[in-house]
Amino acid sequence: MSAASNIVIIKHSSLWIVFSYFYLSGLNMALTLSIDSQQDPDITMTLLHVFLFNCLAGHLITKYEKSWPQLASVVIALCGVIGFGHYFTGSLGEYSDELNVGLVLLLPFATFVVKKLKQYAEEKAAS
Repeated sequence: MSAASNIVIIKHSSLWIVFSYFYLSGLNMALTLSIDSQQDPDITMTLLHVFLFNCLAGHLITKYEKSWPQLASVVIALCGVIGFGHYFTGSLGEYSDELNVGLVLLLPFATFVVKKLKQYAEEKAAS
């Protein structure tokens, strides 16, 4: 790999890690709103509500990250939920393991769905 491509990878990774902290902030708010809005909170409805938030984040990722949006979503989810959510801030430590696994998997899935929807809309507009 050339020095220029290494710099690009470092630049993108740094931006993703910074964005993952802000993603965690929004994720905490979405979790709080979802859990507080349910009379008897369950994991399915909580993940559904958080999926909608992740669709918004996935839209932003696919809008601004043209090179590797799927990789960006994986890095943001891992750094946000595991790195910042458990090790640095501890804000997600009180939730179940199942919910935390769901939170890690939802952002890459939502980014994939949003990317496919955008491709479908572009194909529809072109024809």
